[in-house]
Amino acid sequence: MRGCYAELLLVLGLLCTHGATVVFGLNLGGSGRGSCIEEERQALVEFKQGVQDDFHVLSSWGSQEEEDCCKWKGIKCSNRTSHVVGLDLRQSIFFGAFEFLSGEISSSILGLQHLTYLDLSSNKFSTLPKFIGSLTKLQYLNLSFNAISGTIPWQLGNLTRLTSLDLSWNYYGVIEDPNLDWLFHLSSLRYLDMSHVNLSKAVNWPDKVNMLPSLLYLHLSDCELSMPFSLVPSNVNSSSPLLFLDLSHNHLNSSIFPWLYRYNNSLVHLYLASNKLQGSIPKGFENMVALSHLILSSNNLTRLIPQTLENLHSLQVLDLSNNSISGEVPDLSKLSFLTELHLSNNRLNGSLAKSIGKFYKLQILDLSSNSLEGVITESHLSNFFTLHHLDLSSNSLSLKFSPAWVPPFHLDTIRLRSCKLGPVFPEWLRTQKNFSRLDMSDVGIIDTIPNWFWGLSSNIMILNLSRNQITGTVPLQWFSTRFIGYPQIDLSYNRLSGTLPRFNSDPIVLNLSNNLFQGSITSICETNGSVNASYKHLSFLDLSDNLFSGELPNCWGNMMFMSLFNLANNNFSGRIPDSICSSKGYGLQTLHLQNNNFIGELPKSLVTCSSLKVLDLGENRLSGRIPTWIATTLPNLIVLRLPSNLFMGRIPLQLCHLTSLQILDLSHNNITGTIPKCLNNFTLMAQTRSSYVSILSTYVSSSSGTSFFFTSTNIDNLLVTFKEKYVKYHKTLGLVKAIDL
Repeated sequence: MRGCYAELLLVLGLLCTHGATVVFGLNLGGSGRGSCIEEERQALVEFKQGVQDDFHVLSSWGSQEEEDCCKWKGIKCSNRTSHVVGLDLRQSIFFGAFEFLSGEISSSILGLQHLTYLDLSSNKFSTLPKFIGSLTKLQYLNLSFNAISGTIPWQLGNLTRLTSLDLSWNYYGVIEDPNLDWLFHLSSLRYLDMSHVNLSKAVNWPDKVNMLPSLLYLHLSDCELSMPFSLVPSNVNSSSPLLFLDLSHNHLNSSIFPWLYRYNNSLVHLYLASNKLQGSIPKGFENMVALSHLILSSNNLTRLIPQTLENLHSLQVLDLSNNSISGEVPDLSKLSFLTELHLSNNRLNGSLAKSIGKFYKLQILDLSSNSLEGVITESHLSNFFTLHHLDLSSNSLSLKFSPAWVPPFHLDTIRLRSCKLGPVFPEWLRTQKNFSRLDMSDVGIIDTIPNWFWGLSSNIMILNLSRNQITGTVPLQWFSTRFIGYPQIDLSYNRLSGTLPRFNSDPIVLNLSNNLFQGSITSICETNGSVNASYKHLSFLDLSDNLFSGELPNCWGNMMFMSLFNLANNNFSGRIPDSICSSKGYGLQTLHLQNNNFIGELPKSLVTCSSLKVLDLGENRLSGRIPTWIATTLPNLIVLRLPSNLFMGRIPLQLCHLTSLQILDLSHNNITGTIPKCLNNFTLMAQTRSSYVSILSTYVSSSSGTSFFFTSTNIDNLLVTFKEKYVKYHKTLGLVKAIDL
């Protein structure tokens, strides 16, 4: 917070699931309306001249329209003394709207000796200068999310008034510190974030952190930390009343636990995710009576969940996901304040006790990817009045609710993959009218989607009803009114029919494969009559194994994120459009157009598909010579299938340069001449081992608002011909080596 600065103000951001944000406000002496002091004005002008400002962030500085520097962007002046006491140049990092300053931090900033607040975060400054240590009145310093490299200067230890220091997440640089000795002088420090700073050489870092008497919040995530050879004995109390500790994404083992016990009476948030913790969860946690968040996910913890955890009466969030914990889910119903329970991706078994229904305040329940079995009835869930996230997927659970049951909750996320819900569409779902994520794939539904389903949520971001036997026609208007953002839609492996819908949203994943959809797909280029207005972020398109027909539209060049493109086993005709591969995009990796009626030569635009791993154009009516540019422009090809077409001429010698090739099929064409001897260059085909079992394609799978995009991997599958028989390979495709000429 950069506002009300009366005294040191501590704002606790203790409501986040996997992190906390703590911001300190400092007294800047008034509202910022004082008249500018000339010497400090000149220092600010020199600062502007010393940085690179390509986006005109500092356009108001030194302008003729505004001479008073106290009114410039990011400047706070004391109303009492008129000195510049605050400099806030934090920038936005939103996707597509990133403006920043870059270069080096100018020494002219030393002309602002009354600075108490300095925030240069989310820019691209490259160095952390020693002279920052001369701004001895600083109480708040934030240089996070820059491009800073080098060693932290010991002069930072001169900033003895600092209460908040943030040097975290300099992704474009590498900050390191071999000793942390400069911390000893920062006795007023309450907030310290050095996440992503390399502390692999820091000796006895736990003891040095422990000597900060005022420290409340400590973030050391992703710092390459490991345990030192010696630690202060665990019965020695800490000198700091630490509330928040994030040591996630390091190399810490279970010997960290005794060091933590010194904070038994103060620690509220503890994050140890993605470390090397092993064995059982220690009983010592029962003494951490103040804990509200305990995050031990993504380690190698085993054995049972200790019953002693129920002594943590203040616990609100418990995350033990992605471990190897076995046994049954214990009765933890005494944790009356629990709002989140994450136990996914473990080895839990047995049935789920009805006592879980005593978590009256539960908002998130994730038990996915275990070996739980048995029946879930309404008595398990009837007390979850605040539940908004339910994930029971990838278990052997059967959900059997009375048709008249009305759940007390309104879910945002519903994930029930591989549970048993069928054969009819679950009636209780009609009460969930505002979900954004629904996964009911492979749940045994053999039914027509009821009409009430089409009137549910209009905020859908993820919809997965795949691998059932759902019948019916999808209303066209439903697709155009029910999705928001960049949705993921998977209706594959059902018996759905109708034509390809038109979207008002911009889907990022669209999988309608293995259904009975028919007709043209020209609507993929249109939204409300505007050509090329939709599908710009489409990354995964699979319309294979349907009844689609007609010529392909020529709008694919606008789909800059396209990675997987599969239209196989339909009735498409005409030429393959030139726009099938965009040279300015994410990089097409998989192209399946086999078993259609395409004609003509291969489009020359394929030369821009340099990331292609799988190219399958078999079983069409393509003609001409096999182009020589395949070898020179598609160097990453693993699979090249062109069988059962009308290609003629010789096998080009250039194909021998495809050294990554493992499957080559040119059979059933009009190819003549001799087989090139250089085919023995396919050395991977001769190897008995393979560097990968599966052939993977990476695609953009989701987004977080407009800020960031996240990727997933797809395991490719292929029909390979052996002695005139087709054999389908999926997860083991990377092991297959074959040539058919």
